[in-house]
Amino acid sequence: MATTATQEDFFSNDANYLNLSDDEARKVRKARLEQTEFRDLNLQFLNNPNTGDVAIKTGSNAVKQAIKNLILTDKFERPFNPGIGSRIKDLLFEPNDIITEKLIEDEITSVINNQEPRAQLLGVSVKSEREGFGYDVKIVFSVVNENEPVTFTTFLEATR
Repeated sequence: MATTATQEDFFSNDANYLNLSDDEARKVRKARLEQTEFRDLNLQFLNNPNTGDVAIKTGSNAVKQAIKNLILTDKFERPFNPGIGSRIKDLLFEPNDIITEKLIEDEITSVINNQEPRAQLLGVSVKSEREGFGYDVKIVFSVVNENEPVTFTTFLEATR
């Protein structure tokens, strides 16, 4: 099968990084992320009015969507990727107190730090809304190749 020069360069460059130590591999990965514009499919599957194709999200909107999906995905929910996701849905059925707030905050922090390399987490705030049996969540992060911090807020509640 014939390949183009760009494909050959891509594969030969990857071969150079196979024997890197962990620190060197992290530096290479970070450098590659900084050169990339982040793009994801819009999961509402809206049509792009110009092309008629599925619309895409770019930049911080793509990262927000990915963080929301990671938070709302249970561990072992994705076939062949059992480590992706969180246990937040389980924590929503725990007693509505300060301890559960801290557990949710810790879970969100670990999910973003371990599973979303495009986001650098700046802060997570979880406040219990005791009457509504849910939690107001505020996540502040910055996208790797952007300077401005991004704030993502959502409300988490247990569904039966």
